Amino acid sequence: MLWTRFERRLGAMSPTGSTITLSALAVVMASLVHLVLYFDGAKLTALAFFNIVIETLAVAVPLILYSRRVILQLEKGRHQLTAMSRRLAFAVDEAELANRAKSSFLANMSHELRTPLNAILGFSEVMKDQHLGPMLNQRYLSYVNDIHASGRHLLAIINDVLDLAKIEAGKMNVDNAAQFELAPVLVSSLAMLQGLGEKYGVTVHNEIPEDGLQLKAVERMVRQIVINLVGNAIKFTPAGGAVFLSGGRRPDGCYEIAVRDTGVGMTEKEMVHALMPFGQNDNRFTGKHDGTGLGLPLAKAMLELHDGTLTMASVPEIGTIVTMIFPAHRVSARGLVAA
Repeated sequence: MLWTRFERRLGAMSPTGSTITLSALAVVMASLVHLVLYFDGAKLTALAFFNIVIETLAVAVPLILYSRRVILQLEKGRHQLTAMSRRLAFAVDEAELANRAKSSFLANMSHELRTPLNAILGFSEVMKDQHLGPMLNQRYLSYVNDIHASGRHLLAIINDVLDLAKIEAGKMNVDNAAQFELAPVLVSSLAMLQGLGEKYGVTVHNEIPEDGLQLKAVERMVRQIVINLVGNAIKFTPAGGAVFLSGGRRPDGCYEIAVRDTGVGMTEKEMVHALMPFGQNDNRFTGKHDGTGLGLPLAKAMLELHDGTLTMASVPEIGTIVTMIFPAHRVSARGLVAA
């Protein structure tokens, strides 16, 4: 308690005052030590005392001055770190508020856009299929087909934005996960991409084993993950190339699904950018394909909702492998229920 009060008093002093105080204390302590160890009851002469003072000051003063300088620098650094911590905490709070506001805005805007868009799609489909009678002018019919196709593309983008906004806002979960056989779902997902592969001249190979393994997950999300990843692989693979979907249970019980392509590939920096929302890399396919850069981030986010992980490996001009891993507690054999 006494030492603590002494430290506080020293801290309140100027560097010169604290140095003088500590030097005086050192002289007193050194005198007492010399008296006890060397004089053995003899009187302490003025010359001996003077020597003690000089020796002590010669040693103590430089050490004290250096120590006080270090202490002041540390104290200054502590105050700076405290101020930086406060600013960082404030910046984090501001960023979280901005992120929540952005997610809320995107969710609300997507919802408002989707409502009239559904009407556009419905009416354009009636006109496209000529339910109310033939459309005599073929140019009008061509326009209606374009309107319908554009509307479906816009709706897909809005749905992706809405899903990503819900995930970021913490409003999407997998509480409604159910047990289903995985292989048929993957096969049917590839079937939905058959037209895309034919359009770009890319063959899609299914190497998923029919092993009867079941997954406890949200089936719609699993389909979307596979469609996003395989669809991306098709779009960024040159005509004549191939995309391979393979998978199987690992020794640790997890289920691994890999999407491998012979496409343009990416550098490390481009892979990081591709996993960011709206991140699109510049390459010779840029501008040739529609997209917002949400496919990979959305697939990653949905996989993480299932406690899974997504990794990428790529070599420019060679191809890319995207690997999805579902945890063991979501995988089970036929007839068994996952925990």
